[in-house]
Amino acid sequence: MPPVDLMSLLLPALLVTTGGLAALGTEPFIANTDKHRWLPWIAALSLFAALVAQIGLLHAGAYGQLDHIFAIDPARAWLCAAVIGSTLIALAGLQQSLARDHYTGGEPYALMLFSAVGALLMVMANDTLALFVGLEIASISVYALVGLRRDRKESNEALFKYFVMGAVFSAVFLYGAALTYGATGSTHFGTPVLAGRDSLMHLGQLLIIVGLLFKVGAVPFHFWSPDAYTGAPAAITGYMGAVIKIGGFTALGAVWLNLINVIGGDAQAGTVLALDASIQIKPLALGGWMHQFTLIFIFVGILSVLLGNFSALKQTSARRLIAFSSVAHAGYMLLAFALPGEGDAYQLGGLWFYLVGYGLSTAGTMSAIAAMAGPQDANDSLTGLAGQGRASPLNGLVLTVFIASFAGIPPTAGFLGKFLIFGDLVGKGYVAVAIAAMILAVVGAAYYLRLLIWVWAVPAKEPARTGPTAMGAWALSAAAIAVVVLVGFPGGVYHPMRGAVADAPAPASTPMVSILNPVVPVATAAPMVTPAAVATPAPSAP
Repeated sequence: MPPVDLMSLLLPALLVTTGGLAALGTEPFIANTDKHRWLPWIAALSLFAALVAQIGLLHAGAYGQLDHIFAIDPARAWLCAAVIGSTLIALAGLQQSLARDHYTGGEPYALMLFSAVGALLMVMANDTLALFVGLEIASISVYALVGLRRDRKESNEALFKYFVMGAVFSAVFLYGAALTYGATGSTHFGTPVLAGRDSLMHLGQLLIIVGLLFKVGAVPFHFWSPDAYTGAPAAITGYMGAVIKIGGFTALGAVWLNLINVIGGDAQAGTVLALDASIQIKPLALGGWMHQFTLIFIFVGILSVLLGNFSALKQTSARRLIAFSSVAHAGYMLLAFALPGEGDAYQLGGLWFYLVGYGLSTAGTMSAIAAMAGPQDANDSLTGLAGQGRASPLNGLVLTVFIASFAGIPPTAGFLGKFLIFGDLVGKGYVAVAIAAMILAVVGAAYYLRLLIWVWAVPAKEPARTGPTAMGAWALSAAAIAVVVLVGFPGGVYHPMRGAVADAPAPASTPMVSILNPVVPVATAAPMVTPAAVATPAPSAP
């Protein structure tokens, strides 16, 4: 990719950082009764400015890399926009919860923004150290947010489990990064392996992937998520399920794409691979270790879907139900990592679209539940939410849209996301895997339907516990509309650049391509390393 200016790449993250610092700096000077009136709007304005800046990058078709450490391309840009949008939705739910519970401090708003900055760095990272820094910035802030209710036993237990296990798997990730550095001599993704160090590279990448599988909550590294999701405030549960999963899966996808490029022998020093790159699969990439890793991804994916869906069937707490639901969705997304046959092109477009829709739906679901569950989220059980859709029609309506997206019911982004991943599996030849995933998706729809039945069909035992705030009404309504509108314009979310761009001036124009009609764009003003050129290098002179 061509080099880009520091400000153009990091402006959205800098705006979010500025908002967090502003909220933190003004918090001591605002009375306790007014903190939840003004601080959320300070944070929301910075997020809105960052979202506008991010959309500006999308409109300009901006792409490039910053010293091979951070990169931007259409897929990364939309995922960054999803991180910012999901944070804004969760912020609205957090304001409602903290104001209702008369929380005396205002630091949670700053912590949420700082965590979002870490997630943005995870999405843009093209270097293991940059990814680790982003991961830790995101995680440390979330640790504090999970343990926000310090006087509650389940909150302290959730914080302890999440913090201890997070520290362990951060160490696993860092050790994998060290081994990869020893094998390649660089911390950048996609660096060619030094002679005789292939085994060291494989082990290092395996440890990095294991560390990231913990962050996304896939089986068998999911054991922390039910307790952490249940002990955290409902709005924080939605934030974790949306933003941290977007950052984790984006990083996992970047590592996987670059690993395929390295194993196939196509990695070139000084080249940054776009997340929307299409890689031609060679026999070397399918043999041995990579083929085994493909089977591991399929096995972990199906196991996550199986355990997540069947565990969610017996849950009575909405937060715990969403926790096991997130395990199942992690499984669906892991199925996108399966490699196709020899000679076929491979890219992760379906995964990126799935992540955008899933992030908005998760943040919106838990913000709506936070409003309906009452003080301290004490009534987040199915019986506690009985009839709250009737009592608070706006919250009930947006919750219905988000749950429909979870279940994969058209016309929602969740439906198209599942369709893209399942269709991709069929195209790769994994028909049995696709059928099994679809059957398990029907099982998942059962507990989503049960939640909606309690919210709508059962008579309300009491009136609406909390009316929607202005920020909550706007944020949830916009999110629900986006979840439906995105299904009609998938090309607006994902524009495959379909290749790795060498260090050269940016092309004068880059065609925007729909995910449903991927075509390799032709750059007229600068050379481009196309998928064919990546897969089949020109023979060297004798």
